[in-house]
Amino acid sequence: MLKAILLDAYGTLFDTGTGSVDAVRDILHLNGREDLSPKDFYGEWKVLHQHHMDTLPQFRTEWEIYALDLAELYRRHGFDRDPEEDVQVMLRIQGKRVVYPEVPSALKRLGERFLLAVASTTDTAPLLEDLQRGGLSFAPSRVFTSQSLQAYKSKREFYTAILKKLALRPEETLFVGDSLKNDVQGPQSVGMRACWVNRKGGHPGDVVPDYQVASLEELPVLADRLAE
Repeated sequence: MLKAILLDAYGTLFDTGTGSVDAVRDILHLNGREDLSPKDFYGEWKVLHQHHMDTLPQFRTEWEIYALDLAELYRRHGFDRDPEEDVQVMLRIQGKRVVYPEVPSALKRLGERFLLAVASTTDTAPLLEDLQRGGLSFAPSRVFTSQSLQAYKSKREFYTAILKKLALRPEETLFVGDSLKNDVQGPQSVGMRACWVNRKGGHPGDVVPDYQVASLEELPVLADRLAE
């Protein structure tokens, strides 16, 4: 029986929009490199960021990894500016994300029947700021971040730590998020069911989500069915 729903934050509860690409555009402008595509540069940054989260021997906060990423990108592209200074351009968008319009009503319905928690790869402070700004009320004991857990998605420790803290079994829990790797494969690796939030109508490829929704508007009906 389903008892709890763990929700990813960014891309699931919050619309990330074009903020990251816009920040990269500003960084490229500071370096006089308008010849580079902000979208492509950000794509390169995302790959590097995930690689660092997967392979660093010791945990680092997300902002520390952002600085590490940018230092590597500056070396690759021959930039002269200080990456530790310029990374602030990217960090300033944190804590300013906008809630998807259907989220408040969906969470209200879900919260009447299920334990709800947020589980996100992020530092804690900006997520708490986003939750407060968005009017989303979660008890501190039900907000889990990579910083608070000292582990990143899609490592097993991220998910098992949450289960332990909430005293839940994997089969009692549904993980919901927009990332096939972090919100589907990761939770499934510890026995949780996973629901892919496919807002863009993409194809999962080789990944097989247990369930799929186009937005959180569809989630309460799915969750009620799983609780029967």
